[in-house]
Amino acid sequence: MVQSLEHLSPEELTRRLTYAGLVLVAFEILKTMIVGPIKAFYADTTYGPDMPFKSYEEDVKGRARDEFEACLLYLRDFMRSLNADDVDTIQELRRHRNALAHDFTQMLPTLDLGQFRPLWHRVDQTLFELSRYRTYMEIGADPEFKDIDWEKDTVKGDEYHLFEQIIKKVKLAL
Repeated sequence: MVQSLEHLSPEELTRRLTYAGLVLVAFEILKTMIVGPIKAFYADTTYGPDMPFKSYEEDVKGRARDEFEACLLYLRDFMRSLNADDVDTIQELRRHRNALAHDFTQMLPTLDLGQFRPLWHRVDQTLFELSRYRTYMEIGADPEFKDIDWEKDTVKGDEYHLFEQIIKKVKLAL
């Protein structure tokens, strides 16, 4: 049974609806940086016997039944671009996204955004690091960008820039 929303002000209802949208968008941004680029890397490519890469099926898909999880494990264990905490953060965001997507009407009346603040600090950092890694993979070998210090916090990819813009515009206190 769905509880009434009468106790919520229009502003609080708007905050909760905005928050749910933010969760969905953040997860989709992360997902686009995880599965697609890995598939593209292996697409229509045959690697030689001396290469560390074999095939998408061998290097990635064999790590887990779920493709998204297999890609996370590949990025953690093979590419070392994510650490265990990053994977945990992404999986926690995924569970949170799934709960909101499937049970939002039940959660809406009592959703406490403050309880997710620690998750959002971790999501922000993980998204930033993964975005920086993706940017490095795309342009890091280009001689035009040889003077970039990839360890500085100023290097960020388009995905993180989009996330930053969304956070600033929705003005949720996360």
